[in-house]
Amino acid sequence: MSAIRPRPAAPAGAPATAAPAPSRASRAAVPTVTYVLLVVMAGGTVPTPVYSVYAQRLHLSPPVVALVFAAYAGGILVSLLLFGGLSDQIGRRATLAPALLVAAVSGVVFIAFPTLPGLFAGRVLSGVSVGLTTGAATAYLGELHPDRPRAALIASVTNMAGLGSGSLLSGLLVEYAPSPTVLPYVVLTALLLPGLALAWLPEPVAPRGGGIRPQRLSVPAAARRTFAAAAVAVFASFALLGLLASLAGNFLVEGLHDHSHLAVGLVAFSAFGSAGTAQLFAVRLPPRTGLAVGMACVPLGLGLIVAGLSAASLPLFLCGSVLGGAGAGTSFKSGLALVAAQARPGRVSELVSGYFVAAYLGLTLPVVGVAVLLSHGTLMAAAGIFAGVVTVLCAASIAVTAAVGSRPPRPT
Repeated sequence: MSAIRPRPAAPAGAPATAAPAPSRASRAAVPTVTYVLLVVMAGGTVPTPVYSVYAQRLHLSPPVVALVFAAYAGGILVSLLLFGGLSDQIGRRATLAPALLVAAVSGVVFIAFPTLPGLFAGRVLSGVSVGLTTGAATAYLGELHPDRPRAALIASVTNMAGLGSGSLLSGLLVEYAPSPTVLPYVVLTALLLPGLALAWLPEPVAPRGGGIRPQRLSVPAAARRTFAAAAVAVFASFALLGLLASLAGNFLVEGLHDHSHLAVGLVAFSAFGSAGTAQLFAVRLPPRTGLAVGMACVPLGLGLIVAGLSAASLPLFLCGSVLGGAGAGTSFKSGLALVAAQARPGRVSELVSGYFVAAYLGLTLPVVGVAVLLSHGTLMAAAGIFAGVVTVLCAASIAVTAAVGSRPPRPT
């Protein structure tokens, strides 16, 4: 299918003609790409309520569970670092189609190999599929949707909605349905099938010659301060979300004495769901203001989470998850808008992928650190240290954002 090209303008004085009606494929393009992004992101948190089942059956310690989760983020980082700009080279559909296939293979690996090596392999593949999808789908929506700011909002909300829905769906299945290590992945694989509709969508990017070339992600010099503020913000935000997506089961069992798989899914859903919802309310905020507001809410949410653990109160813990998730979503959306605005033509996917690298580093490194603290100390000590480090990062992001905002714009 040929690339989309703008229609030439009518000569001056020519009579106005009605614009041709969009084709069925064009009308379905935005919902289809949004659905693909939603389901692939959901695959990232489907294993969250299953971790406790794996831990019991395979005798896994918290650090090992954290490493399994980190394998997912590692797969994302590898695909972003090596192929962050891939869809700018070969096209959006040509990147999203393999991502769907890898996501399906990940589900098959989880089902066929419910062992520790199988968990690592399944999580890496799941991460690769997410890494291929995020930058390509975000750029694709920006080209398909007539309103680019709204397209960026759709992409960022869908990211969070997918992560939240995956954990909630899996929590329900693990708690109330048979085969907790099989059925969630069967359902996820079935949900991937409608993504085959990508084959009929228009392709806005003309593939470049020369084959596939891994790119080094780079940030324009004039945008580095802004990118740094956004990167620190999304690192801190995803650190909170990663903690709840990987170690919520340990926190609930040790701190709240709650062994419900559904509660684990509900905690992750409350954080990611509020993150997606907050972006809708934050859409009227200027990006720099939204970044600062989000960075103020994340430490407040962490404070409630620590208080909930101390008081053994699930409602207080959930309130902290909701508030922290809302702050994370607001800062994520605002940071994505700032970063996308700095991208040069033809480099959108590359710069957006760089932003996601910071996000998934935040999803990985702090979680492993907390797991190590859990194995050598108390739950409250680990939670307190984590909250302190994230609070410092949030304060640093606010300071850099304020400093950049007070400077006159530099010519690019």
